[in-house]
Amino acid sequence: MSAPKAERILIIRYRFIGDTILTVPFLRNVRYAYPQAQIDILVGPQSGEVLRGCPYVNELITFDTTRFHKYDRGEGKAKSFFSYAVDIRKRKYDLVLVLKRSLSSALLAFLSGAKHRIGYATEGRSFLLSKGVAMNRDIHEVESTLDVLKAAEIPIVDRHLEAFVSVAETNEIQEIAPALLTAKRKVLIHAAAAHPDKIYPLDKWAAVVKALHEREGFTPFFSGASQDVSLYKELEDKSGVKAIHLAGKLSLRQSIALYKEMDLAVCVDSGPAHLSAATGTPTLSIFGPTDPVRWRPYGDLHAALFDETLSCRPCNYKKTCTDRECLTELDPNLVVSNALALLSAEEARVTESTERLQQTPLKNP
Repeated sequence: MSAPKAERILIIRYRFIGDTILTVPFLRNVRYAYPQAQIDILVGPQSGEVLRGCPYVNELITFDTTRFHKYDRGEGKAKSFFSYAVDIRKRKYDLVLVLKRSLSSALLAFLSGAKHRIGYATEGRSFLLSKGVAMNRDIHEVESTLDVLKAAEIPIVDRHLEAFVSVAETNEIQEIAPALLTAKRKVLIHAAAAHPDKIYPLDKWAAVVKALHEREGFTPFFSGASQDVSLYKELEDKSGVKAIHLAGKLSLRQSIALYKEMDLAVCVDSGPAHLSAATGTPTLSIFGPTDPVRWRPYGDLHAALFDETLSCRPCNYKKTCTDRECLTELDPNLVVSNALALLSAEEARVTESTERLQQTPLKNP
């Protein structure tokens, strides 16, 4: 068996921010296998922005049929599902890789007319695919997407995550937040979450911010949406630490550029945690009801923190408790110690790498 022959490839992944950035290792390995192919990806109207500048795809096709989800919807009039089906069919794809798990996404692949349609065998949609892939929910989401490549006989060369920030975007965020150039140490604090059961208590966040500032001189940078401004103002008041408030002030691209400038990131389980990890900033994500095996920040520099003593977690929101002990009882000292351990590991890695370079003899040209 070998990978399907293809000159035109479509990847279907219209989803949210975290899901989209976690697709990068998948995209990179597809490009390795098909260096000359036209590779397009169907993305959400907002979340697709995280792939702007990605060298592994030729075109981002915005899929915008609904205004249902406030965190990933476009502007203007939504298009119909079948208008996308018609457009995609005209493009004459040879191979469609379906990373979204809905019945409608498999139908879209079927209507494309592509000979090879490979994706998860979920939602009773196998009859729409040329090859269905068993869904393993006990591995990380990145590894799960790579299972689709294995099923397609596409070699997996590497697995690392990455983000794409331009020099112009770096300059732009430094103009917006001049403290990036003057702060001794910078920590991203992302305390907001779309789902209330993911939120770590504000008084405990305040203890984390205060300890990081007093022990290591960290200046906190707050990121989030405009509706999170009051939360961060209260957090600053409770911690007594002067912070840089950027909630509601940045585009998604500017947020990614901000995350890359950080020395450390401490976040709830959220899209920004994945974006921060993708930029290479050591990232600690605080988990409550969701599964860190599947959704932790991906990569050796990053970690998930959760209460391992609770047999009820991860409950994935099917909770039996009333006060979310997985988060309300999580000691902020554990958050601080785990975050600083990540930072120390990264600093040791950088030091070791620098020393190795210094000891390598120069070769004559």
